[in-house]
Amino acid sequence: MAKESASNLIHEQYIIFNLGDEEYAIPITIVEEIVKITNLIRVPQSKNFFAGIMDIRGKVVRMIDLAKRLNVKNTSESLDRAIVINIGGKSVGVIVDKVSHVVHFPAGQVDPPPPSVKGISSRYITGVGKKENRFIILIDIEKILTAEEISELAPSSV
Repeated sequence: MAKESASNLIHEQYIIFNLGDEEYAIPITIVEEIVKITNLIRVPQSKNFFAGIMDIRGKVVRMIDLAKRLNVKNTSESLDRAIVINIGGKSVGVIVDKVSHVVHFPAGQVDPPPPSVKGISSRYITGVGKKENRFIILIDIEKILTAEEISELAPSSV
């Protein structure tokens, strides 16, 4: 029983990040690491939300500008931080404005998604978490970036 509750606790943990003025969260279970963006290599003639590729400890990782993908007005012009996540067995860097902390959202603190939030379709939102009088949008990053889309972003040799 203790093992099951520890497993539930991990599945209720989210990493909080900012895009523009809004706070978003993704499940910590898909997060590999948080990295500072260095030596980002742009790929010509790619989709506008595909920022490029980056070498992370010898592994080439595709980098996605999440603000552009979601059409969110970005308050920061610099690409500084990325959350490396695993989607369909592939590592993908999701560029965000700021990564803040990990938070625990028990099911009782998550409301169902509204029809849309700041222009983001409800199909990308799993719910809205409440913490200290703030609302945090829980997003389903795997619906935003499908494995097929990720595979199309850069040459297959990457």
